[in-house]
Amino acid sequence: MVLCAGTGFAQAPDVVIRSSAREVLLDVVVRGAHGKLVNNLQPGDVAVYEDGVRQDVRSFRVVAGSEVRIEDEKQAAEAQAAGAKAGSPGVPRPPVNPLRTVNVVCLVLNDITASDNDITGSSLIAPTRTFAFRAARKFIDNELRPNTFIGIFTLDSSGLRPIYPFSNDRERLLKAAQLASANQLPAITVGSAALLNGLSLSMGVSSIGDTGSDTDVLGSRADIRSAAIVGLREVDALKGLVRHLGPLPFQKTVLLLSNGLTRPPDQLEYWDSLIHAATDGGVTFYAVDVHALDPFYDPTAMSSATLSYAASLSAQQGSTSLQGLQPKPGTIGKLGPPTLTTQTMELAHEDDYVRFAVSSANTQEAIRELAERTGGFLIANTNNTDKLLTKVMEEVDTHYEIAYPPKSAREDGHFRKIEVKLARSGLRVETRTGYFAVPETAGRPLTPEDMAGLRALDANPPPHAFDFLSRVYRFRDSGGTAQYAIAFEMPISNLTASPAEAPHQHRLHASLLALVKNAQGEIVDRVSKDIPSEVSDDHLPAVQVELMTYQQAVNLPPGRYTVETAVVDHEGSRASTRIVEIDSAAKHGPGLSDLTLVRNLQNLASPPDPADPFEYTGKRVLPFVTTDLYAGARPFIYFRIYPEAGSTGRPELRVRLMRNGRQIAALKPELPALDASGGIPMVMELTAKPGSYEVRVRLVDSGAEAGKTLAYTVAGK
Repeated sequence: MVLCAGTGFAQAPDVVIRSSAREVLLDVVVRGAHGKLVNNLQPGDVAVYEDGVRQDVRSFRVVAGSEVRIEDEKQAAEAQAAGAKAGSPGVPRPPVNPLRTVNVVCLVLNDITASDNDITGSSLIAPTRTFAFRAARKFIDNELRPNTFIGIFTLDSSGLRPIYPFSNDRERLLKAAQLASANQLPAITVGSAALLNGLSLSMGVSSIGDTGSDTDVLGSRADIRSAAIVGLREVDALKGLVRHLGPLPFQKTVLLLSNGLTRPPDQLEYWDSLIHAATDGGVTFYAVDVHALDPFYDPTAMSSATLSYAASLSAQQGSTSLQGLQPKPGTIGKLGPPTLTTQTMELAHEDDYVRFAVSSANTQEAIRELAERTGGFLIANTNNTDKLLTKVMEEVDTHYEIAYPPKSAREDGHFRKIEVKLARSGLRVETRTGYFAVPETAGRPLTPEDMAGLRALDANPPPHAFDFLSRVYRFRDSGGTAQYAIAFEMPISNLTASPAEAPHQHRLHASLLALVKNAQGEIVDRVSKDIPSEVSDDHLPAVQVELMTYQQAVNLPPGRYTVETAVVDHEGSRASTRIVEIDSAAKHGPGLSDLTLVRNLQNLASPPDPADPFEYTGKRVLPFVTTDLYAGARPFIYFRIYPEAGSTGRPELRVRLMRNGRQIAALKPELPALDASGGIPMVMELTAKPGSYEVRVRLVDSGAEAGKTLAYTVAGK
C-alpha cells in the first residue's frame, strides 16, 4: 500500500537528497471472453477509482511472469543470506507482500491410480499416482511464490475432498500432497473404471455378434450410466469449487492432475455451465494428464470401442430388425404387441452409443476443453512437466502494474475500495478490491494476520465473539514523550482448538492487533503479534485453563489517543474488538509508572531489553490485565520509579494498603540502585486474603511528589 520511491538524479559528493511519495501499487489482470490473458492495453484504456473518486495514474506497465519469478528468487536469496548471517540457516518461508495481489491455487488430484494391479489386475495399467505426486511436488517446490497460497484437494466419484487448507508453507504443502496422492478413494466398479480409462479393449469383443443372450455384451449400457453418474458428480464438485472461489478478490487457479474427466452424455449443457461459471468467476483451469507417456494409454479407445459396437449393429440391422419383429412361436392369433428381441433393443440404443462416444468418451479431451476454454492449457503426453508447470505460474503471475498517489492521504486504518474500469468492452478485470490505509509504522509491513485484525476493526458493528481484556500502562516520561505498554489478556479456552495434521495434536491460532490513533483519527503506531501453536491432546485441557498475555511498548508525545485492539481466532474464524482511551498529558518531576498486578515472574537468560519496561535484571514480569484475582492467588504489584534528572537527594517511597477504605498496612521500603534503563524496578507482595483492596503508592523526590493507586479484588474460596 505504501511505497517509498527514490529520485533518479545524480548526486554531488556529501549531498543527500531524499524523496518519498505515498503510492498505491495495484496488480491488475485482464482476460478476454474465454479467459485468455490480454496484455495489449494502453494507459488510456484503464481508469482507477478509490472510494468512488478517480485517481491519477502515475505509472502503467506490463509485468511478465518471468520478471516476477526473478524478483522473488532474488528476495528469497537475500532472506536466506540474512538468516545464515543471523545464525539461522535453512530456507525461510517466503514473506507475503501486502502490496501484491494474492494468488490462490487449488491443486486437485483427480481419480489417481495407485498401482499397476489395484483396479483390474492388468499389468497394462500404468501407475499414475507416482507421476501425479512428482508433478505436485515439482509445482510446490519450484512455483510457490511469496503471495501464492496453495490448497490440496482430491476429486473422485464421491466428490471433492479438501486435504490441506490454503497455505504457503512449503514443507506442509509437500506433506499434504503426498498424503493426497496416497489416499485416493477406490474406483466405482472394475468394468467402468477399465472402460472409462480405455484400458480393457478386448472385453466382450468376441461376443458382439451374439444375439442369443440377454446380457449387455460390451457393457455399454451399464458403463454409459456409470460414466454419466461419475461425470455429473465430478462436474458438480468442480462447480462447487468454482462457486466458492469466484467471489474471492484474488488470482484464482485450479491445477487439475487427472486421469481425465467424463462429460455427461446427456448433460452437455451442464458441462458448459461449469465452464461459463469459471470464466465469469475469474477461475482458470490448467490440467495435467497424469498418464504422461504411458505407451498403453489411448484416450480415444473408449470412443473407438463404442463406435465399433454401434457400427456392427448397423451392419446387422437389415437382417435382424425384421426377425426381431416376428411373433414368438405359439402366439399366433393372440392379441398383443409383438415382442422385440434383445438385438433390436440394442439397435434402439445405437444413437445413444454414438453420441456418447463422440461427445463424452475421450476423457483427455474433456480436461483439455476445460483448461483451454477457461484460459489455461493442458499438459499431456510428456514425462517432463517442469517447463510447462513453470509456464503455468508465469501466466498466473503476468499482470499490469499500476501506481497512483491516492487523493486521500488520511491513514486511519479503514478499508479503501478500489475499482478498475476499462474503456474496451468484453474484458474482465481481476484485481484486489481495495486496501487498508495503514502507514508502515516502525518499518513493519502488514501481514495476513494483521489484515484479519484490520477487517475486524473496520467492521460495523465491531465484532464481539468472545471476551478479552486490553489495557495501557504508562511508564517513563523522557524527551517530550511518554512510554506506554499495550497489554492483552484472554483465557486460552476462548480459542477454537482444531485437529492438527499430526496425530493426537490440536492447533490453536490467535493474532493480536492494536492501532494507536491520534485525536484526528490517524494511526501513529501499531502493535501486532501472531500466536500459532500446536498442543498435544494430553496437554490441551491444562493449556486451556491458562491465560494468553502479550505486552509491547510504544512512545507517544503529549496528546489524546485512542487504542483500538482486536483479537482474531483464526481456527474459529471469529474476532473481538475493544477500545482504550489515553490522555497523555506532559508530566514533570519524579516519575512513577502505573501499578501492575503480577501474574508470573519469568527468569531471563539474556540481559534485559531497556526498551521493554516489563524486563529488569534477571526477570521478566507477566502482568495481570484483570484486577479481579482468583481465589488462592498470591498478589504482587510491579512498578517503576524514575528519579528526577539532576536530583541530589534520595527518593522516598511510601506504600499503603487499604481494605474497604481502611488502612491495613504501611511500608517505607529502601530503594535499590538504578538499573541499566535508568529506572528502579519494584516488586512487592500483597496480602492473599479474600477481599477488595486498594494500593496507594507515593514517591517524594527533592520536594516534588508523584502518586498512583490500584484497586483489585481477591475472590473467596
